[in-house]
Amino acid sequence: MTQFSSLDEPVISGPFYLYDGSFILEFLRPHPSRNASVLIRATYKHDHPLCQRGTSHPQSPPLHLHFSQSENFQVLQGKIGTIETYALIKHISTPDDGPHEIEPYVPHTFYPVADSDEDCVMLMWANPDNVHDVMDRVFFTNLLIYISDVHEKKATLNPFQIMLMQHVSSTALVWFPTATWLGPLRWWMPWKIQALFAAVGRLGRLTPAIEKYTSKEDWETIHEDYEQERKRITHETALAEAIGATTTIEQEPDSDEDLFASEGLAFQEPE
Repeated sequence: MTQFSSLDEPVISGPFYLYDGSFILEFLRPHPSRNASVLIRATYKHDHPLCQRGTSHPQSPPLHLHFSQSENFQVLQGKIGTIETYALIKHISTPDDGPHEIEPYVPHTFYPVADSDEDCVMLMWANPDNVHDVMDRVFFTNLLIYISDVHEKKATLNPFQIMLMQHVSSTALVWFPTATWLGPLRWWMPWKIQALFAAVGRLGRLTPAIEKYTSKEDWETIHEDYEQERKRITHETALAEAIGATTTIEQEPDSDEDLFASEGLAFQEPE
């Protein structure tokens, strides 16, 4: 039987039935004690053919990491599989394991366990909620529904849109995780390529959210913020050119340590 949290955390959005009904997504209002920017209740339907594919389920993300937030999860029913760290350690979590925190800079991914005999119900939240470029309800709603629509052939995949969505959440893919000699290049190079795609997407007037997946209130706020940011960058660039500045406004950092210095974040060397 599902063990729901004793905290007062009502559903505020959803349920959304994604990936041909194999994955159910709900957003809850996180209790202040979580210090979370988002709280998700996710359900994997164990008897659905897609869930029986395990790591190849289309919802299972590629190996990735987050720079400024921890991703936490707690299994309420059933079991969920994770792959963590550069060593690609696999673990099956159950309700007996309690909450689990995946700290910033730790590579990870999730997947439904193929031989489950009951649905997996889990909570996932990101914290803290006071950092720049947080993972929030709008981010997860847009990303997960968009990718589901692509899978169900309701939408066409636009890599510039995906990269822009990921970039504004301080998330990067991890390539060649076991190639230890590459060090931080394993996430730094994907991050740089993602930054390029995101910049091209912005030039094409893409936004991190898609209007049809976003509430009217959220969309108006996002669009207003986007326009203000675009005008700010345009103004600063013009001013720099006028005074003969030799540096480029809003350029990407050139070193690992500088990668997040402009955002007030500290670089951590991966293990």
